[in-house]
Amino acid sequence: MGQAMEKILGEMPLVVCIAGPTASGKSAYAVDIAKAVGGEIINADALQVYVDLHWLSARPTEADMAGVPHHLFGYVSGDTLYSTGDWVRDVVPVILQVMGRNRIPIIVGGTGMYFRALLEGLANVPPVPRDIASAVDLIPISEMRRQAEEIDPAASSRVLGDDPQRLARIIGVHRATGRALSSWQDDTRPIIPAQFTRRSVLLPDRVSLYARINQRFDQMLEAGGLEEAQTVHALGYPARAPMLKAIGLSHLLSYLDGECDLENAIETAKRDTRRLAKRQMTWFRNRCTDWTVLKNEAEKEIYAQSL
Repeated sequence: MGQAMEKILGEMPLVVCIAGPTASGKSAYAVDIAKAVGGEIINADALQVYVDLHWLSARPTEADMAGVPHHLFGYVSGDTLYSTGDWVRDVVPVILQVMGRNRIPIIVGGTGMYFRALLEGLANVPPVPRDIASAVDLIPISEMRRQAEEIDPAASSRVLGDDPQRLARIIGVHRATGRALSSWQDDTRPIIPAQFTRRSVLLPDRVSLYARINQRFDQMLEAGGLEEAQTVHALGYPARAPMLKAIGLSHLLSYLDGECDLENAIETAKRDTRRLAKRQMTWFRNRCTDWTVLKNEAEKEIYAQSL
Protein backbone atom coordinates (compact mmCIF):
# COMPACT_ATOMS: atom_id res chain seq x y z
CA MET A 1 0.00 0.00 0.00
CA GLY A 2 2.84 2.39 0.81
CA GLN A 3 4.48 2.19 -2.64
CA ALA A 4 1.15 2.60 -4.43
CA MET A 5 0.34 5.60 -2.27
CA GLU A 6 3.75 7.16 -3.03
CA LYS A 7 3.19 6.73 -6.78
CA ILE A 8 -0.20 8.41 -6.60
CA LEU A 9 1.06 11.16 -4.29
CA GLY A 10 3.91 11.91 -6.66
CA GLU A 11 1.37 12.92 -9.29
CA MET A 12 -1.07 14.76 -7.01
CA PRO A 13 -1.23 17.88 -4.81
CA LEU A 14 0.01 17.65 -1.26
CA VAL A 15 -2.01 16.27 1.64
CA VAL A 16 -2.74 18.95 4.23
CA CYS A 17 -2.65 17.96 7.93
CA ILE A 18 -4.05 20.24 10.63
CA ALA A 19 -3.68 19.18 14.26
CA GLY A 20 -4.21 20.85 17.60
CA PRO A 21 -5.77 20.52 21.04
CA THR A 22 -9.49 20.49 21.67
CA ALA A 23 -11.26 23.84 21.07
CA SER A 24 -8.28 25.33 19.22
CA GLY A 25 -10.35 26.18 16.14
CA LYS A 26 -9.11 23.39 13.86
CA SER A 27 -12.44 22.62 12.21
CA ALA A 28 -13.22 26.19 11.16
CA TYR A 29 -9.66 26.73 9.97
CA ALA A 30 -9.82 23.54 7.89
CA VAL A 31 -13.02 24.73 6.21
CA ASP A 32 -11.39 28.06 5.32
CA ILE A 33 -8.43 26.25 3.78
CA ALA A 34 -10.65 23.75 1.94
CA LYS A 35 -12.56 26.60 0.32
CA ALA A 36 -9.33 28.31 -0.70
CA VAL A 37 -7.50 25.31 -2.18
CA GLY A 38 -10.34 23.05 -3.33
CA GLY A 39 -10.13 20.50 -0.55
CA GLU A 40 -12.22 17.97 1.31
CA ILE A 41 -11.98 17.42 5.05
CA ILE A 42 -11.16 14.08 6.66
CA ASN A 43 -11.64 13.50 10.38
CA ALA A 44 -8.67 12.61 12.61
CA ASP A 45 -10.44 12.85 15.97
CA ALA A 46 -11.07 9.62 17.87
CA LEU A 47 -14.36 10.78 19.43
CA GLN A 48 -15.87 12.36 16.35
CA VAL A 49 -16.03 8.97 14.62
CA TYR A 50 -18.85 7.86 16.94
CA VAL A 51 -22.37 8.16 15.61
CA ASP A 52 -23.81 8.63 19.12
CA LEU A 53 -21.65 11.68 19.91
CA HIS A 54 -22.49 14.84 18.04
CA TRP A 55 -22.63 17.73 20.49
CA LEU A 56 -20.36 16.25 23.14
CA SER A 57 -17.58 15.52 20.64
CA ALA A 58 -17.96 18.96 19.01
CA ARG A 59 -18.59 17.27 15.67
CA PRO A 60 -19.14 19.85 12.91
CA THR A 61 -22.75 20.69 12.14
CA GLU A 62 -24.07 21.13 8.61
CA ALA A 63 -23.66 24.88 9.06
CA ASP A 64 -20.06 24.41 10.25
CA MET A 65 -19.26 22.32 7.18
CA ALA A 66 -20.30 25.25 4.96
CA GLY A 67 -20.81 23.07 1.90
CA VAL A 68 -17.34 21.49 2.10
CA PRO A 69 -17.37 17.65 1.92
CA HIS A 70 -16.50 16.02 5.26
CA HIS A 71 -15.51 12.37 5.72
CA LEU A 72 -15.22 9.83 8.58
CA PHE A 73 -17.46 11.73 10.97
CA GLY A 74 -20.18 9.98 13.00
CA TYR A 75 -20.15 6.49 11.48
CA VAL A 76 -18.94 4.11 14.23
CA SER A 77 -21.26 2.51 16.80
CA GLY A 78 -20.60 3.48 20.41
CA ASP A 79 -19.95 -0.11 21.52
CA THR A 80 -17.17 -0.58 18.95
CA LEU A 81 -13.56 -0.89 20.06
CA TYR A 82 -12.23 1.45 17.34
CA SER A 83 -8.44 1.51 17.15
CA THR A 84 -5.82 3.60 15.41
CA GLY A 85 -5.38 0.70 13.00
CA ASP A 86 -9.08 0.79 12.18
CA TRP A 87 -8.83 4.50 11.41
CA VAL A 88 -5.81 3.99 9.13
CA ARG A 89 -7.63 1.27 7.22
CA ASP A 90 -10.64 3.57 6.84
CA VAL A 91 -8.75 6.75 5.97
CA VAL A 92 -6.48 5.47 3.19
CA PRO A 93 -9.27 4.73 0.67
CA VAL A 94 -10.91 8.07 1.50
CA ILE A 95 -7.67 9.92 0.79
CA LEU A 96 -7.38 8.13 -2.55
CA GLN A 97 -11.01 8.90 -3.42
CA VAL A 98 -10.53 12.61 -2.68
CA MET A 99 -7.41 12.65 -4.85
CA GLY A 100 -9.31 10.83 -7.56
CA ARG A 101 -11.63 13.83 -7.71
CA ASN A 102 -8.59 16.11 -8.12
CA ARG A 103 -9.27 17.57 -4.70
CA ILE A 104 -6.86 18.08 -1.80
CA PRO A 105 -7.30 15.87 1.29
CA ILE A 106 -7.29 17.99 4.45
CA ILE A 107 -6.88 15.78 7.51
CA VAL A 108 -7.89 17.56 10.70
CA GLY A 109 -8.19 16.48 14.32
CA GLY A 110 -6.74 16.29 17.78
CA THR A 111 -5.81 12.61 18.00
CA GLY A 112 -2.05 12.66 17.72
CA MET A 113 -1.75 8.90 17.35
CA TYR A 114 -3.80 9.02 14.14
CA PHE A 115 -1.35 11.46 12.58
CA ARG A 116 1.60 9.50 13.93
CA ALA A 117 0.33 6.27 12.35
CA LEU A 118 -0.30 7.99 9.02
CA LEU A 119 3.05 9.79 8.83
CA GLU A 120 5.34 7.36 10.67
CA GLY A 121 3.64 4.03 10.07
CA LEU A 122 1.55 1.45 11.85
CA ALA A 123 3.14 -1.63 13.33
CA ASN A 124 2.06 -5.06 12.09
CA VAL A 125 1.50 -6.38 15.61
CA PRO A 126 0.15 -9.95 15.94
CA PRO A 127 -3.34 -10.12 17.47
CA VAL A 128 -3.56 -10.62 21.23
CA PRO A 129 -5.36 -13.91 22.07
CA ARG A 130 -8.77 -13.43 23.66
CA ASP A 131 -7.82 -15.16 26.95
CA ILE A 132 -4.84 -12.81 27.43
CA ALA A 133 -6.88 -9.74 26.53
CA SER A 134 -9.64 -10.77 28.96
CA ALA A 135 -7.16 -11.30 31.78
CA VAL A 136 -5.53 -7.92 31.17
CA ASP A 137 -8.93 -6.20 31.17
CA LEU A 138 -9.43 -7.30 34.78
CA ILE A 139 -6.34 -5.41 35.99
CA PRO A 140 -7.15 -2.18 37.90
CA ILE A 141 -6.22 0.94 35.96
CA SER A 142 -3.52 2.05 38.43
CA GLU A 143 -1.87 -1.38 38.21
CA MET A 144 -2.20 -1.27 34.40
CA ARG A 145 -0.22 1.95 34.37
CA ARG A 146 2.47 0.51 36.65
CA GLN A 147 2.88 -2.69 34.62
CA ALA A 148 2.87 -0.85 31.29
CA GLU A 149 5.56 1.56 32.43
CA GLU A 150 7.66 -1.34 33.73
CA ILE A 151 7.55 -3.46 30.57
CA ASP A 152 7.45 -0.69 27.94
CA PRO A 153 8.41 2.82 29.14
CA ALA A 154 8.55 4.16 25.58
CA ALA A 155 5.00 3.19 24.64
CA SER A 156 3.65 4.14 28.08
CA SER A 157 5.06 7.65 27.81
CA ARG A 158 2.80 8.24 24.80
CA VAL A 159 -0.40 7.37 26.69
CA LEU A 160 -2.23 10.48 27.90
CA GLY A 161 -3.67 9.95 31.38
CA ASP A 162 -5.54 6.80 32.35
CA ASP A 163 -6.42 5.18 29.04
CA PRO A 164 -7.31 1.53 29.80
CA GLN A 165 -7.60 0.56 26.13
CA ARG A 166 -4.07 1.63 25.23
CA LEU A 167 -2.46 0.55 28.52
CA ALA A 168 -4.11 -2.88 28.16
CA ARG A 169 -2.73 -3.15 24.64
CA ILE A 170 0.82 -2.48 25.87
CA ILE A 171 0.51 -5.24 28.46
CA GLY A 172 -1.37 -7.65 26.21
CA VAL A 173 1.10 -7.41 23.32
CA HIS A 174 4.02 -8.03 25.68
CA ARG A 175 2.33 -11.05 27.24
CA ALA A 176 1.34 -12.48 23.86
CA THR A 177 4.58 -11.90 21.95
CA GLY A 178 7.27 -11.43 24.59
CA ARG A 179 8.18 -8.22 22.79
CA ALA A 180 7.43 -4.60 23.69
CA LEU A 181 4.79 -2.81 21.66
CA SER A 182 7.25 0.06 21.04
CA SER A 183 9.66 -2.47 19.52
CA TRP A 184 6.98 -3.62 17.09
CA GLN A 185 6.19 0.00 16.31
CA ASP A 186 9.80 0.70 15.38
CA ASP A 187 9.43 -1.70 12.42
CA THR A 188 7.15 0.52 10.40
CA ARG A 189 7.04 2.70 7.30
CA PRO A 190 4.78 5.72 6.74
CA ILE A 191 1.47 5.47 4.92
CA ILE A 192 2.05 8.98 3.58
CA PRO A 193 5.71 10.09 3.56
CA ALA A 194 6.24 13.50 5.12
CA GLN A 195 7.49 15.08 1.87
CA PHE A 196 4.01 14.74 0.40
CA THR A 197 2.34 16.68 3.20
CA ARG A 198 1.95 20.19 4.55
CA ARG A 199 1.56 19.99 8.33
CA SER A 200 0.47 22.63 10.80
CA VAL A 201 -0.46 22.45 14.47
CA LEU A 202 -2.62 25.08 16.17
CA LEU A 203 -1.22 26.01 19.60
CA PRO A 204 -3.04 29.11 20.89
CA ASP A 205 -2.10 30.68 24.21
CA ARG A 206 -3.39 28.68 27.14
CA VAL A 207 -5.53 31.43 28.70
CA SER A 208 -7.63 32.00 25.59
CA LEU A 209 -7.83 28.26 24.89
CA TYR A 210 -9.15 27.53 28.38
CA ALA A 211 -11.73 30.30 28.02
CA ARG A 212 -12.91 28.76 24.73
CA ILE A 213 -13.13 25.34 26.36
CA ASN A 214 -15.39 26.65 29.13
CA GLN A 215 -17.56 28.58 26.70
CA ARG A 216 -17.82 25.68 24.26
CA PHE A 217 -19.00 23.24 26.91
CA ASP A 218 -21.80 25.63 27.85
CA GLN A 219 -22.70 25.84 24.16
CA MET A 220 -22.70 22.04 23.90
CA LEU A 221 -25.22 21.82 26.70
CA GLU A 222 -27.41 24.52 25.18
CA ALA A 223 -27.37 22.68 21.84
CA GLY A 224 -28.46 19.36 23.36
CA GLY A 225 -25.46 17.81 25.09
CA LEU A 226 -27.38 16.64 28.15
CA GLU A 227 -30.11 15.11 26.00
CA GLU A 228 -27.41 13.35 24.00
CA ALA A 229 -25.94 11.91 27.20
CA GLN A 230 -29.42 10.74 28.23
CA THR A 231 -29.79 8.94 24.90
CA VAL A 232 -26.42 7.22 25.31
CA HIS A 233 -27.28 6.33 28.91
CA ALA A 234 -30.46 4.61 27.76
CA LEU A 235 -28.56 2.53 25.19
CA GLY A 236 -26.83 0.63 27.98
CA TYR A 237 -23.41 0.22 26.41
CA PRO A 238 -20.95 -1.92 28.43
CA ALA A 239 -18.89 0.06 30.94
CA ARG A 240 -15.65 -0.70 29.08
CA ALA A 241 -16.90 0.85 25.81
CA PRO A 242 -14.19 3.41 24.91
CA MET A 243 -16.73 6.04 23.89
CA LEU A 244 -18.09 6.20 27.44
CA LYS A 245 -14.73 7.57 28.63
CA ALA A 246 -15.22 10.72 26.58
CA ILE A 247 -14.74 13.84 28.65
CA GLY A 248 -18.09 15.53 29.06
CA LEU A 249 -20.08 12.41 28.31
CA SER A 250 -18.57 10.47 31.21
CA HIS A 251 -19.28 13.35 33.60
CA LEU A 252 -22.88 13.71 32.49
CA LEU A 253 -23.37 9.94 32.76
CA SER A 254 -22.16 10.18 36.37
CA TYR A 255 -24.82 12.83 36.96
CA LEU A 256 -27.48 10.65 35.36
CA ASP A 257 -26.39 7.75 37.58
CA GLY A 258 -26.90 9.97 40.65
CA GLU A 259 -23.20 10.09 41.52
CA CYS A 260 -23.03 13.92 41.50
CA ASP A 261 -25.19 16.95 40.84
CA LEU A 262 -25.36 18.63 37.44
CA GLU A 263 -23.34 21.69 38.47
CA ASN A 264 -20.50 19.50 39.71
CA ALA A 265 -20.60 17.38 36.54
CA ILE A 266 -20.33 20.49 34.36
CA GLU A 267 -17.49 22.09 36.29
CA THR A 268 -15.54 18.82 36.48
CA ALA A 269 -16.02 18.25 32.76
CA LYS A 270 -14.64 21.70 32.00
CA ARG A 271 -11.68 21.11 34.30
CA ASP A 272 -10.86 17.74 32.76
CA THR A 273 -11.20 19.16 29.24
CA ARG A 274 -8.66 21.85 30.16
CA ARG A 275 -6.35 19.15 31.49
CA LEU A 276 -6.78 17.17 28.28
CA ALA A 277 -5.91 20.24 26.22
CA LYS A 278 -2.77 20.76 28.28
CA ARG A 279 -1.69 17.14 27.68
CA GLN A 280 -2.45 17.45 23.97
CA MET A 281 -0.40 20.63 23.67
CA THR A 282 2.53 18.91 25.38
CA TRP A 283 2.21 15.92 23.05
CA PHE A 284 2.10 18.07 19.92
CA ARG A 285 5.06 20.19 21.02
CA ASN A 286 7.13 17.08 21.70
CA ARG A 287 6.04 14.98 18.72
CA CYS A 288 5.39 17.57 15.98
CA THR A 289 8.73 19.33 16.04
CA ASP A 290 8.87 19.59 12.24
CA TRP A 291 5.29 20.93 11.90
CA THR A 292 4.48 24.61 11.41
CA VAL A 293 3.19 25.98 14.72
CA LEU A 294 0.35 28.50 14.40
CA LYS A 295 -0.31 30.51 17.56
CA ASN A 296 -2.72 33.21 16.43
CA GLU A 297 -5.03 34.35 13.63
CA ALA A 298 -2.33 36.32 11.81
CA GLU A 299 -0.04 33.28 11.59
CA LYS A 300 -2.95 31.12 10.44
CA GLU A 301 -3.81 33.54 7.67
CA ILE A 302 -0.21 33.77 6.44
CA TYR A 303 0.13 29.97 6.46
CA ALA A 304 -3.14 29.48 4.58
CA GLN A 305 -1.97 31.85 1.87
CA SER A 306 1.20 29.79 1.44
CA LEU A 307 -0.65 26.58 0.54
